[in-house]
Amino acid sequence: MINLKEHFKLTAVYSFFAAFPALLQLIVYPIIEGEARLGATDFGYLAITEAIITVIFIVCTFGMASGLARFYYDYRDNQEGYNNLVSTVISGIIGRGLLLMGITILFAPFIGSLFTQPALQNFTEYGPSLVIAGFNRSVLTSLLALYRNEKRLRIFILVSFLSGLLRSGFQLTGVFFYDLSFLGYVHGTAAGGSVIVITVITYSYYRCGFHYNKHILKSLFSFSRPLFFSDLILWGLLFADRFFLLRNPGELGIYDNAMKFAIGIQLVIQGLTNAIQPEIFRYLKIGIKDKASEIKTLCNLFMAESISITVLAILPAMLFITLFYETELSLSSGLVPIIFVRFILISQYKVFSMLVIYAKKTKIFFYINSVVLALNIGVNWMLTPLIGYYGAITAFFSAYFLQVVLFYIMQQKIVPVKWNNNKLLYFPLAIVITAIFLELTKLFFDTDPFLISFIFVSVAIGGLLMLYRKELKEYVAK
Repeated sequence: MINLKEHFKLTAVYSFFAAFPALLQLIVYPIIEGEARLGATDFGYLAITEAIITVIFIVCTFGMASGLARFYYDYRDNQEGYNNLVSTVISGIIGRGLLLMGITILFAPFIGSLFTQPALQNFTEYGPSLVIAGFNRSVLTSLLALYRNEKRLRIFILVSFLSGLLRSGFQLTGVFFYDLSFLGYVHGTAAGGSVIVITVITYSYYRCGFHYNKHILKSLFSFSRPLFFSDLILWGLLFADRFFLLRNPGELGIYDNAMKFAIGIQLVIQGLTNAIQPEIFRYLKIGIKDKASEIKTLCNLFMAESISITVLAILPAMLFITLFYETELSLSSGLVPIIFVRFILISQYKVFSMLVIYAKKTKIFFYINSVVLALNIGVNWMLTPLIGYYGAITAFFSAYFLQVVLFYIMQQKIVPVKWNNNKLLYFPLAIVITAIFLELTKLFFDTDPFLISFIFVSVAIGGLLMLYRKELKEYVAK
């Protein structure tokens, strides 16, 4: 039986502290934004630097965060193997980070020449900081995945809390005391993350020793290589639209500001994933036949929580942007509902892909996500020049719909589970379709965004309560 008290405790802890750095960013953004501070154009440049940081993070990690989380179960009862696993992963990240730093320093002038915006052309000035920021994120993501699976809550909380606090503090320092532009923010991001990363690397080597085990590395690369290429493809899904919109940095800034608020939702969903993934992997290790009921219950809970948090965050985020933003970035308030809703599709993807990861069928990620990326780029190429960020929104919905359907089909072939499709597939898709319909209504009839959002939130929460009314009665009784 599932321990509901333990589940909700872990869900609350992982969700809050996974999202904590993003919550601090919500405080940082309004402080650095304003008529005499950073405007929509600067935020547009920050969107591009974030895209670069993320691709550096992916290369440094090379799928090893998922590898560490999965292989932990193979070595957790073998201290020597565990030490070799952890140390090998960290050493690999450091090696790839140093390689990327060398490439950046050598080719910075060429990379800068790829941009037409003068502010982005001096890559020599800010490129190394982007590498450091991506490297820091790689180390933290990998080790937090390990602490999560070990259920070491105190160190998970401490590292998440300090990384968020230090990064935000240095970002503000960089903007107001180094350079009142996106450059100060970038340098501050790199400096703040480095403090906690140096600490956790030192602690990990002290605890596990320095190792670079070729046998473990061979197994890790076999598992992680397809995930690495899949992550690059997912990067394209998440960030390709920024480069299509870069021709108008102000419009990109408005669009990306709504996306920045959405990152909070993304991290909360990652926190929810952190709470259920170790338990699902543990049940799968026991056997799908014996633990099918527990697996289905956890996934249903995950989907209900994801929808609730996504939907309930819409109106507060819109209100926050309207109240605290001074420049044209306040227009991003109207984009919040349609951008937040995409994470319902991502939650479905998380469920179906989780079982595929456990089965170590990682090559499937590359094949499916390649097709999904091709669709995304094609729609962006056709529509974004014509209708701006609504072209980008159309592109990601088209791509994520396809991704969910394909992963659902493949998961059922690899690890068949008799899901409650109303809860896991049809109702979430219906919520997304409702959001799209209401967004079109808002555009064509010039309806107040807050009214449309209130209607959507009411419909979504009402439907969720009806769908889970039986479970709610049981949970309240317990």
